[in-house]
Amino acid sequence: MVFNVQVMRAIAATLVVWVHTQELIVTDVLPHWLRSFGYGGVDLFFVISGFIMVRTTQNKNIRPIQFYRKRILRVAPLYAFFTILIVILSATMPDVLNSTQIEVSQIAKSLVFFPFEKTPDSLYPIYYLGWTLNYEMFFYSIFAVALLLPKRARLMAITAVIVSLAGIGNSIGGLSDYGVAAFFYTRPILMDFVLGVLAASYFHDSARTARNPMRWWLCLAAGVSWLAFGGEVIGFGDVPVSPPTDTFLRFGIASGLIVAGVVGLEQSGTRIGSPLMQRAGDASYSIYLSHYFFIAAVIAVANRLELNDAARALLAPATMAAAVAVGFATYHLLERPFAGDLGIYQRLARLFVAPPPMQPRAITEEAVMGTTRKVQRPDALESDSQSKTT
Repeated sequence: MVFNVQVMRAIAATLVVWVHTQELIVTDVLPHWLRSFGYGGVDLFFVISGFIMVRTTQNKNIRPIQFYRKRILRVAPLYAFFTILIVILSATMPDVLNSTQIEVSQIAKSLVFFPFEKTPDSLYPIYYLGWTLNYEMFFYSIFAVALLLPKRARLMAITAVIVSLAGIGNSIGGLSDYGVAAFFYTRPILMDFVLGVLAASYFHDSARTARNPMRWWLCLAAGVSWLAFGGEVIGFGDVPVSPPTDTFLRFGIASGLIVAGVVGLEQSGTRIGSPLMQRAGDASYSIYLSHYFFIAAVIAVANRLELNDAARALLAPATMAAAVAVGFATYHLLERPFAGDLGIYQRLARLFVAPPPMQPRAITEEAVMGTTRKVQRPDALESDSQSKTT
């Protein structure tokens, strides 16, 4: 299941890149569906995150603190780097970033993944792409507490808590009702994680899906169609608060169908995508966090050169490809050396925290089949991001 899910992570990151590349195209020459479906990249990230967290802990006796520490060391360093970079750029080039003076409290809240009202009805952190990480870390908190429960009760507890929060959110119409945190942590977008959790629970028994790949092709096709064209039927919701978080019906269900489809296909013996897309999935977190800096620079140059609409449209595909390449470079130069399994922060943490007891190595499908291909470790699935999503 590693390959197809990694490919989906690459696609999710590319969707987010597409959303921001559109800012290069000034005139509204693209059809509505082509402009809007990229916003589903965030929901796809969240569904994948729920799936990965369950699959990478199903057969482990992992402690909540151990789990959360690992997630912090995986997510926080790269995000802190880009947040501090934004602070520096805001101080040195405020006109370029169109930024107001950043308060110390805003920096602190951003770095600890706590939502706040940066401007009226706007709940973005200092580096605004980090709003998705606020949801990721909240989900990790729920997941970590659930690890205290017996394995059979964990998924039910996670599902019950998130569904309850989303239900409560129906009675919270704005920030003035109960405050920022109450509004932010009760949005329908949280349900995306539940779909990933349920998918991981269902596919835990591979015998269910080993046959009849056609139904998973149909599931994938339905999800892609819904993601692309569902906007003609379902909107984003009418809550006047940014970012848009009432996207469960519009993008979340579609993302759930897509993840179920690709996982079912792989368990049925069918892979989608290419090895390059799998590697892009490995780098998806870096692509997500780094791409906007490059795209913003391209837009600034295009504006300075006063490029016309045709030139901007032609420049868009190259900008997307280059932004992904920058993400690859970020992954190899920053994320892996600092936040990977053998990164600096992981090594420092191991100096002060006793390693967990050795776990017996799981028997992989490749080992059973007698293949010699190197098997990617389950940890390679974890990076989040997405948890990007826009």
